[in-house]
Order: sequence, then structure tokens, then C-alpha cells
Amino acid sequence: MTEEVKMTEEIRIQKETQIQAPSRLIRDTILDTENYPSFLDSFRKSYVHESEEGFSDVLFHAKVLMFPIQFRMHTQMEGESVIHFHQISGYFEKLEGTWTLEDKGKLTNLKFDATFKMPPGAIPTLIKACKDHFFPEIIDFFQNEIQKRIRASA
Repeated sequence: MTEEVKMTEEIRIQKETQIQAPSRLIRDTILDTENYPSFLDSFRKSYVHESEEGFSDVLFHAKVLMFPIQFRMHTQMEGESVIHFHQISGYFEKLEGTWTLEDKGKLTNLKFDATFKMPPGAIPTLIKACKDHFFPEIIDFFQNEIQKRIRASA
């Protein structure tokens, strides 16, 4: 039996991992939005509209499967441990979420919680790819980039 996702429903992705890195490095990597194309596989280009400490407004060009998509995101620190992001324009009917960091001594617990809604007419293959790969794999790409940054600074 195949799982069917209705095109009009909101889809929530939650993923959590522990990273052996200081929360400051993890936070800085997540806030490094202009460089996402260098370490997030599906992200091809980024155009910075505005950037200051703890806030960015960036237009992303991404590719999911063979489908090019664009979306403009606001990413903002909220306190010391929460980073909120939401789409202000672009492909998705809705895209928003949070990164939450919890310092556990030598480890940092990183939680990714995102909700997205595809536009009317989105094809099922693209919906499934976003649900099963594009969003859930983002945390893995961040984890790899953080490890690279740790090795580079050693």
C-alpha cells in the first residue's frame, strides 16, 4: 500500500541529532545562509537581500529531483538557542520552522522542526521527494559541514 500525501495538506518534518560540537559553531553554521549552496546538496544558488548578525533575508535556488524551485527565506535568532525561519515568497505555499540547540556539555542536541505546504498542482513525485529527502536530509548536511569546520579549525 502506498502512502498518499494530499497536495493541500501541511507536512511536518521533525528530526533530531546530537553533534559533538559547541553550540556556537552549530548556530553560526545555520546562520551562514549565504553559503548554503556550498554544503546543502539541493541548494544551487543564494542571493542575499539583507544580512546582519542573527538575521538574514536570502533568495535560494534549489533543485529537488529535476525540479528547480526558488524560495526567499527570513532566518532569525530568537534568544540563544532557537533559530526561526520562514518563507516570505517563493514556491511553497507555506514553509516555516525552527532549529533548536540544547547544550549538553561536549554534545549539542540539534532539533529541526519544519512545516511546509506544497502549492496547488504540485506533482506527487515532488511532494514525496520534499517529504522524504529534501527536508529530512538538511540536518545531515549541516552535521557534515559542522564536522568539516571543526577539522578545518584544528
